[in-house]
Amino acid sequence: MTKLGWSLVIAGVLGLPATVIGHNPADTPTVLFSPDMQAAIDTTYGASEQAVLQQTIRERVGAALRGVGCDGIVIEITLRDARPTHPTDKQIGDNAALDRLRTHFAGGAAFSVRLLDPAGRELKSLRYDWYAPDDRHTSRAADPWGDVRLASEGLGLQLARECRGLARSPQTTS
Repeated sequence: MTKLGWSLVIAGVLGLPATVIGHNPADTPTVLFSPDMQAAIDTTYGASEQAVLQQTIRERVGAALRGVGCDGIVIEITLRDARPTHPTDKQIGDNAALDRLRTHFAGGAAFSVRLLDPAGRELKSLRYDWYAPDDRHTSRAADPWGDVRLASEGLGLQLARECRGLARSPQTTS
């Protein structure tokens, strides 16, 4: 197949709706922002970062939850705090001394989560926080939210354990 042919195949696969390739959008966690986090997005990180954070959290948590028995459980994640690994565009615009790659922070995130049954009754709530303790434990990614991605993966693993526990619980099997 020619290079153009492969490009068209790849473009077609990437353009497929999520339901066709096995991802059910109804099972995607809802990502909300605490008032303090929303204020930080608006004043410090830039409004465009909200969609980036939502997508990062949904993708990483969703990947950890696929196939673990969270069917029928509504997951509501509130991002309480997020700290970037590298400066965002707004931070660079506000402070010319910052460099997109050379400026490096120990980032991470703090979450509150509610697990709800289909009727909206709370089954469980939890908090999960992860921040890089030092430069050796930060994300090596060049994008601003690499450490938030790591925190989201850890949250996803914790939620997978909780879902398995709820699936074994007699109160959710009625």
